[in-house]
Amino acid sequence: MFTDQPVTPMRLETLIDLLRNLTNRKLRREMLLEMLQPDGLPNLDPSRVQAKQTLKAAIELRLIKDDDEDKYIKLTFDRKDKRTTRQIVHAALDSIVLSDTRVEPYFALFYSYLLSLKADANVKKTAKEWARDFERDVQGGQRSDNPFNEPKCTGLHRWMGYAGLGWYDPAEVFQPNPYERLFRSLNTIFAGETKLTGEAFMQRMAVACPELDGGDIFRQAYAHYDPGMLVCTLGLSHALIALHDDDLIRLYCPRDSRGWSIETAEPPSDESLQSARIDTIELLKVS
Repeated sequence: MFTDQPVTPMRLETLIDLLRNLTNRKLRREMLLEMLQPDGLPNLDPSRVQAKQTLKAAIELRLIKDDDEDKYIKLTFDRKDKRTTRQIVHAALDSIVLSDTRVEPYFALFYSYLLSLKADANVKKTAKEWARDFERDVQGGQRSDNPFNEPKCTGLHRWMGYAGLGWYDPAEVFQPNPYERLFRSLNTIFAGETKLTGEAFMQRMAVACPELDGGDIFRQAYAHYDPGMLVCTLGLSHALIALHDDDLIRLYCPRDSRGWSIETAEPPSDESLQSARIDTIELLKVS
């Protein structure tokens, strides 16, 4: 998929913004490529590879259609959609890349692997080393016809922060924290309700975000996962605490709770956080 190629979130947003601002609803492919990489640019590649790969990424994310018959490019959504371009791209990433591995086999799976490592994910490694460890731990050392490798790992890192899956510390080590991904999914998880038990929240989250704790993709990456332990991964724990601190959700953790633990993230103590185990979660702000 596009993560193998030199496509960046900024280039993709630029393409979508360009099409949204055109008065015509469609544009010929060659003209669009020239607009993305016009003649006169220094060191211009005559084949316009970057523009073509950006176009390919938008097609794979189902943001545009490429009509082979008349060579026109069209948006798949109303260009006057009230959502920002970033929100539209995030929605595509959520549904096509993070919730499924058929189009992009490694994006969600590699992220689930990082989550499963907990604190061991916070180690500086080269892309080659991460690819080696992923193949060993997730694929049992079996190489596929399209193996996860150094270029794929490097490509994924262009997108994980943008997708709201974590952040990079001063040493450029990726810290898994699905804060934004989880916030975008709260409406789906709560489904019109305002309060859920911790258990119900975790079950619904695993369906809405299968790359997070307990989801189908997460279980593929973490064969030894035991939900009976009732322990959230470090990354998910940090995300839940941050959403609580930002008054987007409210975590209710009474002293006698036997619910899911967020202890690894060392939650602060406040009026509703009396322990590190979640009894119920309340939705305070609609995502």
